[in-house]
Amino acid sequence: MTLKQAVQEVIRQNTAVCTHPPTRFIQMTKEGEVENLERVISGLVLDPEIMVRILTDLEKHKGKPIFIEEFVAMYHFGLANEVIKEATQRTKEIQESRVFYASYR
Repeated sequence: MTLKQAVQEVIRQNTAVCTHPPTRFIQMTKEGEVENLERVISGLVLDPEIMVRILTDLEKHKGKPIFIEEFVAMYHFGLANEVIKEATQRTKEIQESRVFYASYR
């Protein structure tokens, strides 16, 4: 899997599961076509305000959305170690939130 494919998968799944496209993510990544996609994704992963949005989206959609952090944690895509480390930490928090919402279904 490439970073571009991961971006497209986040868009595809969230549009289907959450019934609305992740508009801001689409705009920032140009659906994976933005020049220097690695820099854009690294910026998103390292932005502390994004984690707040992730948690809000998980709550709003009962744990269903997926996030680029999960793909970065799994595939790394040749990104900087600090980006991978942050993505891995966020993925743990995302998974913990999903367990919480799954237990209340």
